[in-house]
Amino acid sequence: MEVDEMDSLFEGMVLFTPNNSGNNSLPQLEDLEKHHLPDHGGQDPALQSHQDGDAPPPPPPPPESSSSEPLDENLFSDLTVQFQTLPNPEGPLTQTHDDLVQNQTPASKPTPPATTSRQNSSTSRRKKRAAGLRIGYARDSYSSSRADDPDLDDDSLPYTSTSISTSPVVPTSTPSSDSTPPPPPPPPVSLSVSEPEPVPVEVVVNDKEAPPELRLDQSKALIADKLSHARQLAASISAARKESIAKRRAAADHLNLASVNEANLEKQLEEACEAEDFDTAQRLSDSLAAAQSQKQVLLAALRDAEAECDAVDTKMHQILQSQITAEEECASLLQRFATDASNDADLVLQTAEAHSSKETEEWLSSTEALHAKKMELEIESHIIDDAGLVLDSSIDTLVEDDKREKECLCKKKDVLMDELEKLLALVKLKEQEIAQNDRDIKQVEERIDLALSGFQDMQSSIQAKSSNLQAALSRINVESEALSTKKTEIDAFLAQEQEREAKLRELARASTEEAEAYQQVAALRKTLMSSILKSREDNITLAKTEEELSKDVQMLQQDVSASRASLQELSSKKSSIQQDIASSKQKMIFIDKRIPELEAEKKVAATARNFKEAARLAAEAKSLNAEKEGIQNDMEKAILELEKLEQEIKETVNRLQETEGHILSKEKELATARFQRLLLISGIAKAEREAALELGNLEEANLLLAEAEAADSEANKLQPLYDLKVEEVERLPKQFISVELISNLGRKQLEELAALVQPSQG
Repeated sequence: MEVDEMDSLFEGMVLFTPNNSGNNSLPQLEDLEKHHLPDHGGQDPALQSHQDGDAPPPPPPPPESSSSEPLDENLFSDLTVQFQTLPNPEGPLTQTHDDLVQNQTPASKPTPPATTSRQNSSTSRRKKRAAGLRIGYARDSYSSSRADDPDLDDDSLPYTSTSISTSPVVPTSTPSSDSTPPPPPPPPVSLSVSEPEPVPVEVVVNDKEAPPELRLDQSKALIADKLSHARQLAASISAARKESIAKRRAAADHLNLASVNEANLEKQLEEACEAEDFDTAQRLSDSLAAAQSQKQVLLAALRDAEAECDAVDTKMHQILQSQITAEEECASLLQRFATDASNDADLVLQTAEAHSSKETEEWLSSTEALHAKKMELEIESHIIDDAGLVLDSSIDTLVEDDKREKECLCKKKDVLMDELEKLLALVKLKEQEIAQNDRDIKQVEERIDLALSGFQDMQSSIQAKSSNLQAALSRINVESEALSTKKTEIDAFLAQEQEREAKLRELARASTEEAEAYQQVAALRKTLMSSILKSREDNITLAKTEEELSKDVQMLQQDVSASRASLQELSSKKSSIQQDIASSKQKMIFIDKRIPELEAEKKVAATARNFKEAARLAAEAKSLNAEKEGIQNDMEKAILELEKLEQEIKETVNRLQETEGHILSKEKELATARFQRLLLISGIAKAEREAALELGNLEEANLLLAEAEAADSEANKLQPLYDLKVEEVERLPKQFISVELISNLGRKQLEELAALVQPSQG
């Protein structure tokens, strides 16, 4: 075979005989076998290094050894197959399926997750080198490039590290007072590929954290306790309120009886005065005064009972306000739980997505590294297969002439045997030729065996490397299956966390709706409470106005009584003065009539020269004149005093009339306030009656109906007397509500009441 015919396929290769094959049997492939693919009993180099413990792999051959060899020394002179391995005995390049299963069991790893994460991160930083594959020609250029660049050592090449780590999920629920820990989810197994700067996942499990369902149940139990306590207080205050209302009702009945008795006494007094039965009138007047005093006492008792009712109503409103506050606190608690649950859901989703994203990235990195490793091993397998094919082709080429010669000799042997059979005469000659031919065949076979023996070691080495590659490919397939399992676990973990997040959001939504319901109930109670408080304030204001007007009327009546007494006294004085003036006038008439008679008698006595009689008559006339002057002076004084008395009487009468006008005005105002208050009392009593009927208290409903009818009856009596109209009442609400209903009704009924109240307020 010509050398030119092999230039294209076996360029750089030199044919050799079996004699020199024992000394130079492919040193480059032996170096490759020694440094990069050691045969440790058919095991993978990474597993062998892992089993050897701290024994580092041998260093690569120096560049001088490869560059000093000739380019045509053997079959693989221009072909370089290089695998860079990391001299790190701490972790294998790959892991078997048993290692994966062992790492997936949390109980078999006593190291805490945080410590494992730190060890994996430090190991990954030391192992962040992937296996490199360099295929090509020109060993001299490769060696010189490695000699020129000292950084291109074994550690400078990337190294892929696969590791198994368990990362339990960090619970994000709010801690509760319950010491019972929630059942933690099974810790997912993550097959992670170390990054250049890994971030370890810190695992913190709080055994005191309760699940959100338990915390929601605890919140609802707390809410139920608060509302139950508020309802119990409302029930106790309601009983006290009923007692105070009964006392007020009894005091009002007594006052009504006293008023009826007073009216009867006044009527009897008027009849006695008309009949001029003054003794009976005096007795009735004394009884009337006693009845009025008793009425004032009963009125004071009624006011005390009303004050007690107001105090109890105030307590009832405070209890109802505390119930509203409790409902608002319940709404706030549920809203806070909803917010926490929503935040927990967001955090769970973020944590799950971050964890899943990280695990997915690590899984992708591991998958890529595994694919790269698999590709490298497949390329190496193809190279070895090609080398085996080239070797077989070389062997076939080397023994091709001998085989053809053997075939020719065999044919020749057959011919000779035929000739031997045909030509018995030439037996001896042919036997010698046959013997010589057999010797030649034996020599050729020896040459073939010798040539084959030179390649036997290389074939066994290639077969061993092929077996190792197949084992590595099998382990890579196992790791690929583990990565697929890990991907399934990541997806299952993400789905579980998404389901947990959805459950938290559902709890948050339900809690928000319940909080809104409590908030709406509290708002409805507030709205209805404002209406009740307005009616109560109007009632209290009208009661105070009525009391003040009653005091004003009493004061004015006392002024009228005093004015009448003063007028009576002035009238008595006037009558006395008028009598004195009349008496003085009679005396003056007598004196005026007597003096002329005395003058005439004096003249007669003087004419008769009866001077003693004349002197007596003159003295008597003089005395009468002096008395007349005194009477005239007294009359003038009496007339002046009478004028003063008449002026005082006139002023007293005017003041009395003005006071009576004020009394009428005050009585009108009092009647108006009383009328409005009676309407409020009637409306409140009717509302309380409806509440009593709603609660099944028929006896209380009948009493409240009687109270409402009594208030309506009194209002109807006042209405025509003072020309009062219901339409003119400004403070009268169109819809009255019982505080009992506000405290006991549910949301739907409260909404119906609020719908009735709001149009009336508008």
